[in-house]
Amino acid sequence: MSDVLTTTSAGVDNDLQTYFDRMVLKNAKYQTKLDQFGRKTKVPAHGGTTIQFVKYDDLSTVSSTLTEGVAPDAVALSTSKITATLDQLGSVVKLTDLAALTPNHDAVQNGLRLLGTQAARSYDLKVNGVVVAGTGVIYSGSSNTARTDIAAGDIAKMSDFAQAVTNLRNNGAQEFADGNFVAVIDPTTEMNLMADSAFRDAAIRNGLGTKGEVYRGEIATFNGIRFVRSNNIPTISSTVTVHTSYVFGQDAYAVTDWQSLKTYREGPGGVNDPLHQIMTLGWKVAFKAAILNNNFMQRIESAGV
Repeated sequence: MSDVLTTTSAGVDNDLQTYFDRMVLKNAKYQTKLDQFGRKTKVPAHGGTTIQFVKYDDLSTVSSTLTEGVAPDAVALSTSKITATLDQLGSVVKLTDLAALTPNHDAVQNGLRLLGTQAARSYDLKVNGVVVAGTGVIYSGSSNTARTDIAAGDIAKMSDFAQAVTNLRNNGAQEFADGNFVAVIDPTTEMNLMADSAFRDAAIRNGLGTKGEVYRGEIATFNGIRFVRSNNIPTISSTVTVHTSYVFGQDAYAVTDWQSLKTYREGPGGVNDPLHQIMTLGWKVAFKAAILNNNFMQRIESAGV
């Protein structure tokens, strides 16, 4: 009968694609950390591979008093532009029909999970590669002025983060909406900071990320900073292995909106797969990060344990 509803292969394919998108996006979103603190900028459709980030310069302070009944001269807004070419990343895994059907492990589920983690780590590392080039640097240790001065035992301390906050405030950086700056630290730096009983108590009160969490990976709010843990900050080889931490204010850097992350499923079947033996799963994303204001970010370099 003509009014009987029929489930078509196209409908099943659409549901599968939506499911794959959701699985990869969920895992990728959970894993990323640095994208949370950059100004979000959308890439216009059909805008090519180049994006412009626009930075508004501060207005000069006013020292002259007003004359009664006379309006002051208007001042012009001043902007500077940062132009960058979008980065495109992607990856593909290939599954045979036997791998997908083997009952003792679910290759499709595991493939989606691993693709999500891969996409997140790849994306986050690209953002890290931009912010690590910031010019505001604090070297842990009593008198260190360069990365090569850092020696074993020069671990990150709360005094380093207090100095970072002082520098940001002196530079005119604005806190985020909740009134705090944000620090992103790796697990080694987190362990070192836990030696500070006041920081440790703050982390315990915060439930180590389970209570009142504003950002993914948050562990504590202390001394005007929300601390976020990331296990995706590379160490730097120097005289010792150097661990990097970041302290950000608003608009320190920008990140294009990465909702363009998309998963792809091909097969099984097709001219090159006549026996329907192969399925591919993959992801692709185009985005860019760029520093907007070096005065609004500080990098702390320290030794590990």
